[in-house]
Amino acid sequence: MDRWIIPNPFISALFSPLRAIGAELGDFSFNKDPTNVAETCLNIALRKLNAGVRIGLDTVTFVATNPYWELATQLVPVFDEVSSRIRKVVGVGPKSQDATLAFHVTPGKSDFRTATASLVNKEKIGESLFYGVSLYKSDGALVIDKSQRHEGAAFVRIQRRFAGDALFAEVAAELYKAELAALNLLDIAEVP
Repeated sequence: MDRWIIPNPFISALFSPLRAIGAELGDFSFNKDPTNVAETCLNIALRKLNAGVRIGLDTVTFVATNPYWELATQLVPVFDEVSSRIRKVVGVGPKSQDATLAFHVTPGKSDFRTATASLVNKEKIGESLFYGVSLYKSDGALVIDKSQRHEGAAFVRIQRRFAGDALFAEVAAELYKAELAALNLLDIAEVP
């Protein structure tokens, strides 16, 4: 609880490096009207990178909305710097880190019905417009489902758990490989 005082040590530690990428004091905010102490968090908008950081009492969440892999060279060092400074304020590193990559994929030249049919026992479950699949492993999960937002598209969610000391560059590289593997299951061989 000593981290939730004024001046807030997270703001003090993060303002200078984030100002270098355009963040201002107005980009730092506490959530409005938390219903309990556990919901208290500091939100930091990183507008130039279409990203943000949410620091809670026992979690830190890094968010990149509609990211392009080309922006990873800008985003990864910022997230690593923020993570390093948060660890210094808290005085301890995380036990583990969880990452989620979720996106919609339009079929282009691919036939998602045929591609997803090859992932299931079609004879056993019968004909469908799309065959969703969920794979759960010790270090994460992959879900491929029919998009409810975009006509004819697929929705992909990749969740992975990493060691507490993993850097964002390592996380980004692994998520990128997982994305390519998921797209391969949809018969998309290349990412433009």
